[in-house]
Amino acid sequence: MKALIKLLWENKFILFFILLTCVGIAVLTLFVLKPAYTSSSSKLYTSKLGHLNMLRKAGKPLPVKITRPVKEEISINVIGEGVCSSQPVLVPIIPMAPVMEVLVKEGDLVKKGDLLATLANTKAIIKRDSAKLALSTAQAELERVRLGSAYVLAQERPESERISLASILQQQQFASEKLTKFEEAFEKGVISKVKLLEARMEHTKISERLTQAELSTKIAEQGVEESKKIAENSVSDARQALAHREEELKSFSVFAPVDGVIDQVLINPGEYNQDSGKPGFLISSGLWFDAYFDQSDYSYVKKGLEAKVTLEAVSGQSFVAEIDSIKPIVSFNSGGPEISRPLRPRGTGSPEWAATFKARLLFQGDVTSQVVTGMTGFSRIDIKREAITVPKAAVQSISAGAGVVNVVNDDESWEVREVRVGHVNDRVAEILEGLTEEDSVMIDGHWTLKIDDEITVQR
Repeated sequence: MKALIKLLWENKFILFFILLTCVGIAVLTLFVLKPAYTSSSSKLYTSKLGHLNMLRKAGKPLPVKITRPVKEEISINVIGEGVCSSQPVLVPIIPMAPVMEVLVKEGDLVKKGDLLATLANTKAIIKRDSAKLALSTAQAELERVRLGSAYVLAQERPESERISLASILQQQQFASEKLTKFEEAFEKGVISKVKLLEARMEHTKISERLTQAELSTKIAEQGVEESKKIAENSVSDARQALAHREEELKSFSVFAPVDGVIDQVLINPGEYNQDSGKPGFLISSGLWFDAYFDQSDYSYVKKGLEAKVTLEAVSGQSFVAEIDSIKPIVSFNSGGPEISRPLRPRGTGSPEWAATFKARLLFQGDVTSQVVTGMTGFSRIDIKREAITVPKAAVQSISAGAGVVNVVNDDESWEVREVRVGHVNDRVAEILEGLTEEDSVMIDGHWTLKIDDEITVQR
């Protein structure tokens, strides 16, 4: 015994090392190998000799953990990149005339109706005055037509034609009476046959004149109304020509069509405007924030929602804005103002461009003292709502708003159920359809299950 004690004492360091090694192996097995062996998230668990296959070979149920969906308030933060924008408005120069004055310069603030420039209008004034004279002439001619004294209406004077017709009727009556007397006298042998023929010829000529007079009277009565219409139309045409000239004269003064900032001045005093309609000014009208959101946020971004805009040029301050409109088109080649290269590589060797849609955000209040067109920044929309949620780990195969969960029944049987998924963050997934608060869903151990596996719930 003494020899054994002496031997142990002489090898005490070796014994201590062996003891320490055993303790280390025990600790490693207890705290490292065993958790790795039994944890469903480790590679060792699914290996050929792993805990999963050992349980299956032994015909034992596989352990899973479950939880119930809960109703809670979730916060959704939607971020968009964008740029401050405005509407470019081109102000055309209509008259072809020399530029007299330019009353604004680039950067000036203008209001709708402000005078921007003037052009030489002498010729336009002469044309306007000529149009006035033409209207006066047309009105005078109309009066002459109504009076029946216009020289162009010599054949359209019904009163004069009626007088002539009445006179010829009397002459025709006298000629008829004369012819009757001559015929009686000829029968009695008082006059010669030559006199009788002369009376008949006179009667025939007067009858012909009567027919012509009746026709002239009819033409005059029908044509005078048409002549009045012609004269009235001439007055209307002259009046419209005058209105055109007066409106044309207004275009020699160029006014701002909208409120805004003069972006560009494209004309100078002394120049001749050779092209009618050529832009003379570019006005930047309005001010808003064009935000580009990822396509996955389309269901969250709604008209009327409040947003906060932060700009690179205005540090430490955010501006309140409201979503005014949403462009319902997703673009794959544009994002925020700095998008110039592909984003989010898909691992296939091909790049993926940002898939975004645009929303217009109107600033609340007057921000023109700090914000100008072209500033870049970000917008943030904070949305809070009540929702049924499950841990993110419970949902498998989330794609296009759909996913699947494993639901455990009271008898520990289980089924795969399809659900409609809303917002997903790093903690929970919002369930829009497919689950209630009474259901039990797997949150661990379900990734490696086969359809015919039996389970046991770890409480």
